[in-house]
Amino acid sequence: MESPIQISLPITVSYAALEAVLQKQLIGEFIPKPEDRATANPYAQVLHVGIAGTSAGAYNLLLRVQLKILRTVLKRDKVDLYASVALAFDNASEQLYVKQYSMESHTSSGFYNTALQVLVNKVAYNQIIDKARIDLKAIIGVELKKVNSQLGQGMELKGLKLKGAIGVVAVQNIVPKADGLSLVLQAQGNLEVAIHDLASLLPPKPGEV
Repeated sequence: MESPIQISLPITVSYAALEAVLQKQLIGEFIPKPEDRATANPYAQVLHVGIAGTSAGAYNLLLRVQLKILRTVLKRDKVDLYASVALAFDNASEQLYVKQYSMESHTSSGFYNTALQVLVNKVAYNQIIDKARIDLKAIIGVELKKVNSQLGQGMELKGLKLKGAIGVVAVQNIVPKADGLSLVLQAQGNLEVAIHDLASLLPPKPGEV
């Protein structure tokens, strides 16, 4: 008989996987983004995006955005912007988003840094930070599909066999680590347990290893 149960699934999403999503969403973007039939030229264009873990106070992720400056007054080939961000997760949309950020640039010119930051801060949230949302549904869906494939055929564990399917309920405990984002999926599913070796499930006798 099938019974609904709730289980926790620990998953690590690598920074490489997150970078690939953000690069697809941001590379090539113009700042500010030209509106239809607009005559004004943009100030900059996004060339590259990188992600790394950090532990700078309230922030837990470092987002590096490389820009090509297009306007004559500020013109340079490449400039790196660094955004220290605090992440949050929206269960309704299943998206990681930036809840809080601090953005700065690093060049040899203090005047240039100030001018660039004034420019970027006018458009940073709408065009960089707000668009730097990561839809975990597709990433997690791949892992969930693998698990359900195993459960559909029957997953062999010590002394028993699990069959059925699970579905994601919520994401919890998002923790940036050295190799990626660690998170826990609270999943609910219908599983059937067939015990074929009851002795292996019994606790060891005193003195047994």
